[in-house]
Amino acid sequence: MPSPASFLELPLLSPLAMIGRVALGGAAYLGNLGALMISAARSVFAPVGAVPPFVPTLTRQTISILAMGIPLVTLVHIGMGSFLSMQAYFGGTFVDGTGAVVGVGLIRNVAPLMTGLTLAGLLAALYTPELRGRFTQALDADPREIADRDPLPGQRAATSLSPEPARLAAVRLSAGVIAGLVLSVWGVLVGTVVGWQVAQTLLGVSTDSFFAMFLETLWIRDVAGLVIKGGAFALFAALFACHEGLSGSADTPSGPVSWAACRAACFATVATLALNSIWFLLVYHAGPAFGPTLLAPPGL
Repeated sequence: MPSPASFLELPLLSPLAMIGRVALGGAAYLGNLGALMISAARSVFAPVGAVPPFVPTLTRQTISILAMGIPLVTLVHIGMGSFLSMQAYFGGTFVDGTGAVVGVGLIRNVAPLMTGLTLAGLLAALYTPELRGRFTQALDADPREIADRDPLPGQRAATSLSPEPARLAAVRLSAGVIAGLVLSVWGVLVGTVVGWQVAQTLLGVSTDSFFAMFLETLWIRDVAGLVIKGGAFALFAALFACHEGLSGSADTPSGPVSWAACRAACFATVATLALNSIWFLLVYHAGPAFGPTLLAPPGL
């Protein structure tokens, strides 16, 4: 009598078997992400073993992300600010609406989204290889207190510190959220200043008109969205990068490090885009779609 496995090899059932494997694998992956979040939160208050102090380690990680993220976010939002400013004029909107299109557009969607997508790639490239190659017990220790900060593969630094994987993730998740908030606000500032200068220099929009319309059409929910999405998008980027980094090692990897980093970036990007869409559906469709408007409502 044929075995149950042989039935799955039939042409009719093999696609169903593949769908089942993908569904089970996806559920297991999401479960591992949740477990990592819980264990990381626990490690902040009840770490296992001797670990480096949390705040100094968090500070070093945050500074590292900001040092690499600020140039990238600046360049992205120079382009976005100038594009939004010119689009407001050449796209058919009257000139006085430029400040609203640029400033509110950046706060409401563009700045947190573009910052989140930037961090999806940056943190995947930063965290995944770092955690895959964690051959030293003092990965997060203060480098000033270690004579040999980067030992050769297979060697270990002479220290008693031994951070557990959850602790390594906790520091990086926290640093990612803080950096995401800072970089989202920075993106708004850069994009708004660039858009203002483009509107003033090329389009003839006065400073008073630009900022008056910007503030007039700004809602509290826009500012709240900047904070919530800026932190959440960065959390996704750090979470997927840490999970991929901690799921293997340099000696016995569960796949090449480059592919692990690519998976982390892709998954974080998908999660960012999904949450961004959900936010608009739940927050802006719950009332007037886009708050104060420059144009008359349809039908009037």
